[in-house]
Amino acid sequence: MKKTTLILALTFCTIASTAQSLIPTKFGLKLGVNYANLNINPVEGIKPTDNSAQIGIAAGVCVHIALSDKWFINPEVLYSQKGASFNYSFTDDYPVNQRDIYATTNKVVLSYVELNPTVSYKASDKLALNFGPSVSFLIGDEYSYTQDPKTATIATHGLTGGILKAESLDVGLNLGVSYFLTEQFFVDTRVYTGFMEVATATQSYEEFPTADPAPEYSLKNKAIVLSVGYLF
Repeated sequence: MKKTTLILALTFCTIASTAQSLIPTKFGLKLGVNYANLNINPVEGIKPTDNSAQIGIAAGVCVHIALSDKWFINPEVLYSQKGASFNYSFTDDYPVNQRDIYATTNKVVLSYVELNPTVSYKASDKLALNFGPSVSFLIGDEYSYTQDPKTATIATHGLTGGILKAESLDVGLNLGVSYFLTEQFFVDTRVYTGFMEVATATQSYEEFPTADPAPEYSLKNKAIVLSVGYLF
């Protein structure tokens, strides 16, 4: 991870130093929100989840580097919160006409330092089209898990506790647009699609719970990002 960070930092510096010979560089601040969600894929035989988006913070610094009057490179370093809430429920029937009904409520918050070497095309004086890769480094994760046995007729069976195992790296793609209200002030929207598995979640129901149950859900990030920025 340290090598990857160093390579990206050197890339940003090289781009900035090369472009400075063309047009002066502008630095800026960005503040916005992630309307984040997760692509959740269950293993075979496990029910899909009912998941919902959550709001997270997206804020940091950006550099506005003009390569020509139409093309720009806009590297960003952001603090970004992603994740989602999801529910999972099922019933377990016994041969003696008894039934256990279980429901779980889960919330995942993944906090990242996000590097976005965005490429922009200025379609007009006001409108820019943006695209580029995104590399995110995990700096924190929060997982809340609650289980609600609606009916528990036999106490020897039960759910194992929820387990989240988060990965340290996420790589994805940003596509979006920027609208310049003035030369300094702009609004920005983008869609982020993650390519990598960023975490696994376990929602096991086992007759004899094991110490390390197998993951049942694979999680990938996705988000719609809305932000405002100001260039100095």
